[in-house]
Amino acid sequence: MDPDLVTIASFDHRGDAEITAAHLIGSGIPALVLADNEGGLNPGFFSDYHVRVVVRREDQAAALDLLAADETGLPGEMVAAMVAHARFTAPEEACGLLAADAGGRWRMVYCLTNREGSPYRFTVDPNEHYRAMRHAERNGWEIAGVFHSHPKSAAAPSATDVAGALDPDWLYVIVSLQRPDVPEVRSFRIRDGVVDSA
Repeated sequence: MDPDLVTIASFDHRGDAEITAAHLIGSGIPALVLADNEGGLNPGFFSDYHVRVVVRREDQAAALDLLAADETGLPGEMVAAMVAHARFTAPEEACGLLAADAGGRWRMVYCLTNREGSPYRFTVDPNEHYRAMRHAERNGWEIAGVFHSHPKSAAAPSATDVAGALDPDWLYVIVSLQRPDVPEVRSFRIRDGVVDSA
C-alpha cells in the first residue's frame, strides 16, 4: 500500500466501506476502498482481513473527526479534543465533562484530570469539576455529559462505567485507543443500568 495512505476505518462488508468512503468524498476528503479477496476467488476473505477505507495521511485527522462526529453527534472539534486528551494521558484513562446550551447544542469539552491515575477507572478531579461547572453556568450552559477513555479496550461501557452512570440525562462518551492509529469514539445513554447507543 502507498505509504502516504492510512486506514481510517475497516468493515466486514464492502457495502459499509463504500458508504463510508462516499460520505468522506462528499465532504471533500478523497477516500478509497481497499480489500483483498484473492482476485475475486475468495469473497469470504474479507471476514479475516476486512475491507478498509483509506485516505491520504494529511487528511487522516479531518476524516477521523468527521466519522467520530457522525457517530456521537458531537462537533468534530470536540471529538478531536477528547481524542487528543486520551492520547496525552495514555496509558492512564482520560476524562472530562461536556457542556450544552439550553437548546441542547454541544458547546464545550472540558479535558480534566483523572484523580485515579489508573488505566482502568477514572474520577474527575472535584476542583476541576467545580470550575468547569462555574464556567458553563457563566456562559448559560450546563454540564450535560462526561467522557473518558479506554486505553486498551473497546469503546463500550464496562460494568464499572454502567454502575457509575448516575445521571440518566447525561451523554456518556468513550474514546477507545485499542487501535491507536484509528481511535474509536462512541456515545451512550445509560439509564437504570441499561445502555443505549446515543
